[in-house]
Amino acid sequence: MYHYGVSVATDSLKSLRRLLGNVRARLLGRPPGYVWLEVSGDLPEFSPRLGLLRRRLAPFPAGPSLEALRGALEAVLYDGRPAGVVLGIRGLGAGWASLEELRGELLRFREAGGRVVAYLGEDVDSRAYYLACAADEVLAAPLATLVLTGLRSRVVFVREALERVGLRAEVLAVSPYKSAYDALSRTGFSREAREQAERLLDERFAELLEAVSGSRGIPGEAVRRLVDRAPLPAREALEAGLLDGVCYEDELPERLGGVRVARWGEARRSIRVPPERPRRRRVGLVSVSGLIVRGRSRSLPMPLPFFGGEQAGADSVSAALRAAERDRWVAAVLLHVESRGGDALASDLIWREVARLRRRKPVVVLMGNFAASGGYYVGAAADRIVARRNTLTGSVGVVLVRPVASGLYGRLGLRPEALQRGANAGIMDPATEPGPGELEALRRQLEYAYREFRMRVAGGRGIPPERLERLAGGRVWTGEEARRAGLVDGTGGFREALRLAGELGGVRVDGPGAVVRLSPRGSPPAPLPARDQEGAPPLSVGPWAIMPYDVCDI
Repeated sequence: MYHYGVSVATDSLKSLRRLLGNVRARLLGRPPGYVWLEVSGDLPEFSPRLGLLRRRLAPFPAGPSLEALRGALEAVLYDGRPAGVVLGIRGLGAGWASLEELRGELLRFREAGGRVVAYLGEDVDSRAYYLACAADEVLAAPLATLVLTGLRSRVVFVREALERVGLRAEVLAVSPYKSAYDALSRTGFSREAREQAERLLDERFAELLEAVSGSRGIPGEAVRRLVDRAPLPAREALEAGLLDGVCYEDELPERLGGVRVARWGEARRSIRVPPERPRRRRVGLVSVSGLIVRGRSRSLPMPLPFFGGEQAGADSVSAALRAAERDRWVAAVLLHVESRGGDALASDLIWREVARLRRRKPVVVLMGNFAASGGYYVGAAADRIVARRNTLTGSVGVVLVRPVASGLYGRLGLRPEALQRGANAGIMDPATEPGPGELEALRRQLEYAYREFRMRVAGGRGIPPERLERLAGGRVWTGEEARRAGLVDGTGGFREALRLAGELGGVRVDGPGAVVRLSPRGSPPAPLPARDQEGAPPLSVGPWAIMPYDVCDI
């Protein structure tokens, strides 16, 4: 059977553990002067739920989640005895919206009286330095290099390589802005795709320059000149005002006033944490993370091009939303979306569940680094949508790919013969060239899916169709641009989205325990209603609502 959330007994046990831990920390613990927080990896929004076997088989240790870092910062503030935290930044691959979220948490920590020191123990790129700038003090190892070289967006177009082996992709899209599979069908950027990528690159670069200038007190033009001179050795970066000091890691305690610096794993045993109040009504958390597909959610053993590693299955997400609808103690739902989109039908099935749920309980969407195309579609019916300024969203549009492998078959000496009844019976057979009638049928399906997508957005967001068309067509927007256009309600992070959900649901959300995660596990859910399944085309034929390649994220 499916299991959702956590039981009352589990909550009571967690509260008791916190209480006993706080007693032990108060009586026996000697907290350090500074707590070392390792900041590395992708910084997912929430800590993944991995079994013991998967943790042991993981090729590399997973970095912390934003959820875990928020908890650590809150605990240090609550205890009050440590002076602050040291961020050990290394191997950081997080998206810009995740970095924006953590920067906000660090600034909040500083405003509450905590001190933040960023330590760069290895060469760091622009995104790592963007995060480090949120600290009171930025230090680096003597031979570290500040690779603050700016931003770059690169796409590898593979059309010619495919043609050399006899492969081709027939790509149908609603407009040139819907460039998700241009890499397969073109030899370079279209005019529209280039204009869009340039605009997004400009937006993100301006954010980087503003962050560095504001935090380091260096005029914007001077920051631009430093970027154009980079990479910068640590000593040169120190002279330019980008660093506050250079030292080895073992010299940190002395530089910080002779206090002890302890890693979070050790320090947490001596630090009191905020108590978890007993709650009856809470906010339910449902995640849509990865490529949106039909069926169940799953994690692939390794990422695949255009498909990624994590997949959000419509059955699994729908089951979690239905559990939230049935649970009388769930007052509102926070729908976290970290997805570039995927299968159009799967996206529509999730949209339907959100629309149904909203009739009974408020739904607030929290957008991650990407919530575009199908990732935007699934939340279009929510009561409120919150995006980070650096979120990439929108991309309202669909695309369809028809593979053509007849050339490869010929080169390999393969001679397929097919007998059929019906003009379009072989509509997706890669061994044949698509005929005009087949392409026209695919185009009609594409246009139908796009029309339905626009209707969902226009109805959910209250945007007149004529204005929506100027925002749609596959155009991608930053979170701030989406706010100005009315595609989202506001910019902010987890706290803002949770506050809205609590406000709409009439529950208090301060302190730990305000959120219960709803993630179905075990056997598949009950079949969806027959009306949701009627006329569903096979996966290989259906249009996809997916955003383009990563834009300006290098």
